[in-house]
Amino acid sequence: MNVAQTQTDSSGPGRINRVGMTSRPQEGEWFAREGVDPLAEAFERKRAVHAGMGGGMLKGAEARAAHATLMEKPRQGKSSLYVHIPFCETKCLYCGFYIAPYRQDMSAVYVDALLAEMRQERSLPAVGGAPIHAVYLGGGTPTALEPRDLERLLEGIREMMPLANDCEITVEGRIHNFGPEKMRAAISGGANRFSLGVQTFNTQIRRSLGRVCDRDHVVGTLETLRGLDMAAVVIDLIYGLPGQSMESWEEDLHTFELLGLDGCDLYQLNVFPGGKLDQALKSGAALPVADIPMQSRMFRRGVELMTGFRARRLSISHWGRTARERNIYNPLMKSRADCLAYGAGAGGCLRGNFYFMTTDLTEYLAERRAGAKPLAGVMPPPANLALLRSLSEQLERGWLDLPRATREAGFEAGPFFDPLLRQWERAGLLLRSNDRIDLTLAGQFWQVNLVQGLLDWHKQNCSEESV
Repeated sequence: MNVAQTQTDSSGPGRINRVGMTSRPQEGEWFAREGVDPLAEAFERKRAVHAGMGGGMLKGAEARAAHATLMEKPRQGKSSLYVHIPFCETKCLYCGFYIAPYRQDMSAVYVDALLAEMRQERSLPAVGGAPIHAVYLGGGTPTALEPRDLERLLEGIREMMPLANDCEITVEGRIHNFGPEKMRAAISGGANRFSLGVQTFNTQIRRSLGRVCDRDHVVGTLETLRGLDMAAVVIDLIYGLPGQSMESWEEDLHTFELLGLDGCDLYQLNVFPGGKLDQALKSGAALPVADIPMQSRMFRRGVELMTGFRARRLSISHWGRTARERNIYNPLMKSRADCLAYGAGAGGCLRGNFYFMTTDLTEYLAERRAGAKPLAGVMPPPANLALLRSLSEQLERGWLDLPRATREAGFEAGPFFDPLLRQWERAGLLLRSNDRIDLTLAGQFWQVNLVQGLLDWHKQNCSEESV
């Protein structure tokens, strides 16, 4: 899922990655620079991977009690299910989600534990009380599982969970070790969408990142999966990678278009302090990554090419090329919709409360054998949850309807945010038409800063009014 999740931003509460949380704001950091190129220089840095993260964490008995209470209440609104598969056959240089190396003998053991965890909760109001609109198997590498285990996991989800008739069922994976047998097993189990982390088709860059397969293998696998014509096929591409040029970025985008795939995420690279990529860059073991001005130009070129391909803009970073691609799960996570979570390293959300499962695989299996929920903690919702949900959902799509934000957040959003919105308009980040805000290309690139800025503005001014 993915809330604290992404370093490439794949996601919402799903996977745990605490480095994705918002840094402490500096006074006035929400204001943009004026008189500069807004695309490249509106802000000094990206404020966060996901806006609105942070806050206290309940642990131990407090966390278990809070989670138990949440599970006794039905879910509300559109919601999803996230299942985390923690295994990886290799560790990629840029990744922040690696938990455990894959062992073939662990495939069945882990799937047994997952199914038992779901079976134990299936009768609780939070599980059975309302339809689930999106299922996401994330990781790690879900496609590392043995074919029969992948199939029976999906079958178990369909059997035990109240899936909507049109539920989007996504299997995330990578090209390595994902052949026709696993493809058919996933489809037989009920998968109707595949999200594959290609990142780049360039063989040299792939190898430098720890990716195993070369360009020809990647293209051949995608052609095989597309040829089955049984599910949406979506890929991730990252801009700003070590050694990546504008030319190689454009080639990646053209390859996507020529393959005739259903959708594509265009993600900005994030380098996490202390991570494997950060260490490699500091030691000189990796080629330099693109700076913010270069990344902004890559973002612009991505938008230009995808628009030229007549792809549909489903969110700031996600594009659908065919009607088969709906991208239901990711927007739900960005808006903090309810999400059930299962597996080591998974994260869920109920009524704005994030809850996290232990990332320790041994601990997870031991707790499951004891019949316990392997919780790492529960993060209570912020006081401005309604505002956060409204802003995140709308600005993720590139616009903001102020009357709608007023209804959802419970105060007059237009007048309240007017000074900040006017400053951003002067800086070239948005256009205003009455009560409608549309982000410019520069505003889209800096979208996470804008959401975080609005939240900071609300917190600062509400605090001042209460003094």
